[in-house]
Amino acid sequence: MLGWLRDALDRFQGGENLGRRGERVAARYLEARGLCIIGRNVRHGSTEIDLVATEGSTLVFVEVKSRTHEPHSEVTGLERLDSKKRGVLRRACLLYRKRYGRDVESYRLDAVTVEFLKKGARRKVHEVRWYPAILDLDA
Repeated sequence: MLGWLRDALDRFQGGENLGRRGERVAARYLEARGLCIIGRNVRHGSTEIDLVATEGSTLVFVEVKSRTHEPHSEVTGLERLDSKKRGVLRRACLLYRKRYGRDVESYRLDAVTVEFLKKGARRKVHEVRWYPAILDLDA
């Protein structure tokens, strides 16, 4: 099913999960800062890239981590990007670059964390953080 249609149906049915909502918030956040989103939930076999964007002549892959805000917690969500997950992301980005060979000068993998407040059925965004270039894709 088309991503935009799935998202619209999720919102209409009240069933949008935290991860999907976080990806939608992250995309708007990055677009407001000048990035152009060119792909969402791009799959290659069992791997997925949450967002693919361009920033000038740079192709940007984005991993989005969503969570519920916990007061006084130092956890950001980036802790879940262990070496195994980083390896999976590196391979997914490489597959994307091979399949959709784009004319770009550079590549990078960013992360965006989105925290939501617990209150109410419609959770509000507490904080969005953008972490550019969390992984060297040329290594």
